[in-house]
Amino acid sequence: MLVTQILVQGIGSVGGLIAGELTRAGQNLYLVTGNQEISAAINRNGISISTSEHSFRVSAQAYTHLREIPVGQSFDCAYLTMMAGGVVDAAQETLPFLSEEGYLVSFQNGFVEEAIGQAVGIERVISATVAFGTTMDAPGIYRRTTTGRFIIGEMDGRLSDRVGKLRDTLAHVVETEISDNIIGVLWGKLIWNGAVSCLCAVSGKSLGDLFDSEIGRELFLQAFRESVDTATTQDVDIEHVIIDPNDYYLGIADKPSKRVQILRRMTQFVKMYAGVTPSTLESLKRGRKSEIDFLNGYILEKATAAGLKPLLNEIVIRMVHEIEAGHRKITPSNLGELFDILSTHNSTPVLGGI
Repeated sequence: MLVTQILVQGIGSVGGLIAGELTRAGQNLYLVTGNQEISAAINRNGISISTSEHSFRVSAQAYTHLREIPVGQSFDCAYLTMMAGGVVDAAQETLPFLSEEGYLVSFQNGFVEEAIGQAVGIERVISATVAFGTTMDAPGIYRRTTTGRFIIGEMDGRLSDRVGKLRDTLAHVVETEISDNIIGVLWGKLIWNGAVSCLCAVSGKSLGDLFDSEIGRELFLQAFRESVDTATTQDVDIEHVIIDPNDYYLGIADKPSKRVQILRRMTQFVKMYAGVTPSTLESLKRGRKSEIDFLNGYILEKATAAGLKPLLNEIVIRMVHEIEAGHRKITPSNLGELFDILSTHNSTPVLGGI
């Protein structure tokens, strides 16, 4: 049997977990970090992995740049695990290293598959949705913070041999499912990310702290509604990824009793993720450009094209861009400002306890 040659690019929280687990499983990997500090740490100390099931360390070799890969090396597949803003350039750079039947796997938040497909051909792309929490505690040291799964699929929904092989490989990392509706899966996760990541990002709050705040809960309902309403205009069968959209959607005309019911349900659910800080917030804390344009920016683009007015998304995107530019601080008061603007436009529910 031929050994599958796998390239993993972007050895951050997701890529590091994948690299560690697959190295331990005996897969043949080449690692490209894009970061000299991470490369040095891995080459010196290996990769350390900690999950609820096990902890271990494995030796590994990491390259900082793709150009450092030995001449003539080709890959059957390349896992693109870097931030969304760098994925198209990475895909174009990787293409010459792929075998004739080689393909790319995108692990980013938001919708990047369309852009990758335009750059290298959509037939080269498989989408992978990450439905669990993971973090890089230090270069080369990775920790999975929640249980969960990968959901993978061909962009056209076909159940191909290669997606089956990919499932078998990624199952060494976490449970992996194949979907014949990966667009619905992407929207299912985007709805969740679009509702919570932006609010945590501008406020500096963890998920638990966000939902401990009355204003945070109300803004979540507004953001969630804008996300679901936008997905509905795309004629998408939304999949249950993190949460079931039907269980947490509050329409403008819905009764107050439904709002109370949803908030109670959400408060119980979020206990599992109370300490999680979304990647958008982590990027801002590090002074890096966030993925907001691939999350809420995508929602805003699609909503506006469909004739909707997603005011919360419009405002929160502006706030994040101001933080990135150094013109605004990350502070809980941003939620109050956002709520006041929405209230002026009658675009958010009235405050009320649960």
